[in-house]
Amino acid sequence: MAERTESQMGKLLRALWTRHRALSIAFVATTLLTLIFGLRFILSVFYWHSYEHRDLDLKSWMTLGHVAMIYHIPSDRLAEALDLPEVYGRRLMLRQIATAKGLTLDELEIEIADALDDYESAKSDADE
Repeated sequence: MAERTESQMGKLLRALWTRHRALSIAFVATTLLTLIFGLRFILSVFYWHSYEHRDLDLKSWMTLGHVAMIYHIPSDRLAEALDLPEVYGRRLMLRQIATAKGLTLDELEIEIADALDDYESAKSDADE
């Protein structure tokens, strides 16, 4: 019985391939794209929820929003702690912010670390 089902399935696939070749190719391509995007989504979820990437050093290409996302602090609170006007927003890179403030990247990194410490202590005080 299983052999009969397999041969029927083979006939069905051959019939689909001969009669609807373009549709079959489109179906396979769509299935592959769905798998690729699904895998990318799953990997990004694991990346953002793992604690290993949070110990990274700050890099000049990172944006304020990226830093805020990594350390779970609202970006507007981080910008406020760094005394940044609203013009800077989340999308400016750290090197651009450092240049605008007249600081080196290391000095800006210290300011960010202080802001993160202040936010964590305020958060822990609010939780108690």
